[in-house]
Amino acid sequence: MNSTINTPTIPLRDAQLRIERYRQQLSAYVPQENLPCAILIPIDDLLAIIKQYETVDEEGNITNKLRGVRAYFAVKASDQELPDDITALIVPVDLQGNDVVVNPDKLGGVDDTEIYDFTKPCPTECDVKSPLYDLP
Repeated sequence: MNSTINTPTIPLRDAQLRIERYRQQLSAYVPQENLPCAILIPIDDLLAIIKQYETVDEEGNITNKLRGVRAYFAVKASDQELPDDITALIVPVDLQGNDVVVNPDKLGGVDDTEIYDFTKPCPTECDVKSPLYDLP
């Protein structure tokens, strides 16, 4: 697996400005207390998805059938602690860029999809001291 990140980082101030624009635009449609600030994606869950699509050949070479994962924003209507809890549903993405919504190996089982709901939204999982959370 390639461990090099090929995407450049951006300066903190640019990130803060992007977040500020996002919050301003959404505040016209979503009450401030329900405005999603961030979503925690547990690394163990991501690694489990990656591992599920890995293959090892006779020579020990590891390949993966995934290009990445895609996050679809969704609203949980059943969460009583936070009305309209906004989360992200995680779906594996194959090498051609297509969502892997159904896993043919699981068809007919209790869970025959590859749609995962393991994210943890902010405000319940926030770093309130982060310069990305508490904007200047």
